[in-house]
Amino acid sequence: MYDVIIVGGSAAGLSAALVLGRFRRRVLICDHQKPRNAPAAAAHNVFTRDGTPPAELLQIGREQLRPYPTVEYRSAEVVSLVATENGFDVQTADGTVWHSRRVLLATGVRDEFPDIPGLADYWGKGGVHHCPYCDGWEVRDQKVVLIGSGTVVAHLAPLLASLTSDMTACLVGKEPIPEELATLNQFGVALYQDGIKSIEGSAGHVTGVRLPDGRFIPCQAIFVGTKPKQHSSLAHEVGCKFDDHGYVKVDELGRTSVPNVYAAGDMASPFHQVMAAAASGLAAASGVNTDIVFGAPRDS
Repeated sequence: MYDVIIVGGSAAGLSAALVLGRFRRRVLICDHQKPRNAPAAAAHNVFTRDGTPPAELLQIGREQLRPYPTVEYRSAEVVSLVATENGFDVQTADGTVWHSRRVLLATGVRDEFPDIPGLADYWGKGGVHHCPYCDGWEVRDQKVVLIGSGTVVAHLAPLLASLTSDMTACLVGKEPIPEELATLNQFGVALYQDGIKSIEGSAGHVTGVRLPDGRFIPCQAIFVGTKPKQHSSLAHEVGCKFDDHGYVKVDELGRTSVPNVYAAGDMASPFHQVMAAAASGLAAASGVNTDIVFGAPRDS
């Protein structure tokens, strides 16, 4: 019987395991090794590690768990989570069932982006991005195309304005309202509203956007609005409550609405940064350890 099984072994899960390992809690990490940021060439805004490839960050995180003998790591996908009288049965894809008193979910989210031919080919490493905080600096002074609804492109334009003055918006989805049009005009963003035929590129990098009428908008980078969706259904299956945006509801220490189930990282917050996920994992692990020592709050 484990003290806690952590489902997910990226920034949030590894950070949580580190905290719990240092308290000699018996921990099992089950990780399917499909991190959201795998297509990215580098992770940014990571204190002391800015620009490090995501896979390297995770390798460092796993290595730093080695001094803690009560922490185990397994490459395994969790497919079932069932509450029992003494805790939870956690089943992996190979049929193995593990038993734990508590579960910490760090299963993350996945990005759903517009179904535009060629877009997926350049996602992450080929010049198609979604987060100005993650990749804005890398496209400074370049020609940038913004893709999304009126709300999305009007949100991206001000964020990128300090980095480039050469932006074009291609509408996909809901048309902009007057206030959004005013924002695009303010930052000199030309708007095309007839959709997109395809994203084109060369040598593995995007070169521009082809419109339905054949016109070509050259660019060196694209920012596209995505819809984060829960990567796993486990939180739903175990009965966790969600907010209006689809994130698992947690308190300041990662406690969900289900006793002894905790959540951390992108699945429980709209602030999707590696450092934020790691901090979230630390907080949730503190919640787990606090509840082990002092007992869970009565209203959990």
